[in-house]
Amino acid sequence: MYNENLLGTSDVSILKFYYASFKLQYSKGRITDLSAFLDDCARISEETNLMLKISSVIPFFNLLFGTGREQKHIAEIIRTKREEVEKLFVQDDISDEDIKSLLYGISPLTQVKSLTKEEMLLLVKEKILKCYSLDGKRQLGDRIFGYLLKSEILPPCSRKDHLNVWYDFLEQKVKPSNDRLFANPDKNGSQNNGCTRKLLKDLYSIRDFYDNIGLTKIVRIIDRDIKDIPK
Repeated sequence: MYNENLLGTSDVSILKFYYASFKLQYSKGRITDLSAFLDDCARISEETNLMLKISSVIPFFNLLFGTGREQKHIAEIIRTKREEVEKLFVQDDISDEDIKSLLYGISPLTQVKSLTKEEMLLLVKEKILKCYSLDGKRQLGDRIFGYLLKSEILPPCSRKDHLNVWYDFLEQKVKPSNDRLFANPDKNGSQNNGCTRKLLKDLYSIRDFYDNIGLTKIVRIIDRDIKDIPK
């Protein structure tokens, strides 16, 4: 779901590190101004992003340390959602889900049972559009939509109508990156082991998302699909 390089340095882990650093320094009386601390965090993330871009000329550097988009995302969040970030940092304890909620604009789903079908579908739409705003995540959005069709949460339609349903659902002209995944969201285009691992990672991510918002019918379908993929 979120930006992550091969060493596992994600935007979630970066923001969690900043949170832990603030709590530690605050408890020791080294800092008292949260706003100034967050300004420093945004500056550090921007400088790290620039360093990673410059270092990308080194062979395989980005494969290990990322392109810097994780750091850029954190800097943008700190600047554009300052009040929400500050509220998060003053809490005594936060979870990865709290951070993902802040980073990806989906409200915490602590009252999942009270969500209506319309509210669930709105969260799905937000999730797809968020995927389309991030590099390398568009096919994840395609698969998320594909499971709405496969589960018949959206009204059943013929394959030739999938694209029209996509545009109607998103209520805007966002061209899908791979509309073949609408019909087969669990399919891999290659038998390459690396592609299979990526597919499984995407399916687990989608499963967790649908589980969080309470669409258990889709969760059961994804569980079956994961079981059927040759490991």
